[in-house]
Amino acid sequence: MAKLLAIAGLTCGLAAPAAAAGPAALEQQNAFVKTHCAVCHSDRANNGGLSLEGFDASVAAPSLAAMMLSKITSGTALATVHAAARDQAAAAVLDKGLKKGAVGAAGIGVPDKSTVDALVAAFAAQSAGATKWTVERAKHRSTGAEFVTASIVREQPSAAAAGRPETEAAMYRLVLTCNATTREGAMQLAWSPLPKRGTLSVALDGKPPAAYPVEGTERMGNGTTTTSGPAAFVIARFGGSGSRIELPKRTLAASGLFAGETVTFPFDELATPARQALSACFR
Repeated sequence: MAKLLAIAGLTCGLAAPAAAAGPAALEQQNAFVKTHCAVCHSDRANNGGLSLEGFDASVAAPSLAAMMLSKITSGTALATVHAAARDQAAAAVLDKGLKKGAVGAAGIGVPDKSTVDALVAAFAAQSAGATKWTVERAKHRSTGAEFVTASIVREQPSAAAAGRPETEAAMYRLVLTCNATTREGAMQLAWSPLPKRGTLSVALDGKPPAAYPVEGTERMGNGTTTTSGPAAFVIARFGGSGSRIELPKRTLAASGLFAGETVTFPFDELATPARQALSACFR
């Protein structure tokens, strides 16, 4: 199941390129992710519910780019990031977020400003469409197993009561993963920019919510002893028996983990072809 959820450990086959950046820019992104991100978001550590060991900027899903942007800017809103090039106030907010963000989390130093600015611009461009469902067919880079993934993000102003008053925006990413061969599937929620333990409430199609304890510790994958709370939770998983996970028809609403924040994902916007692509594991 860990491999199933290592979303970025896939090599995309039918997915469209996430950005039209040139080879040099894509190479710079890949190098940065390898040295500054994958050391902690590894196959083994799987921090935040994903591995970035196989990250390829040329095919990165918009939702993944948006989530990574939230991490490196410490929750700066996407609209602020896009406005920073022409608005001085937005540029100041972005600069403050970058100083607190995950750019230097690996403990190997922060790249120069021009490199960071280029990376932010690239991730911002790749995040276009992140609030719409993206469906990808891919093969796991080491096992060759065929996967289908569907992902989407939701962003909202960070609630003052949520314990992160200096965070401009909270971001949540929902990922559905299906191994078409083994019929293993999972539904995972991740959040940014801060980890959190607590109780997560999940309501499907407006029905009474189910409560899930979000517990445990994530250890940095770069050899340090630094730990944090989790930044992702598997809401449902399927191990290959006769039944499949049922998808909501209209909405999935998650709340409770951060006080005052409720995020709703639009399953009525998950088109029939997308549901069919996931049908080996979901119904």
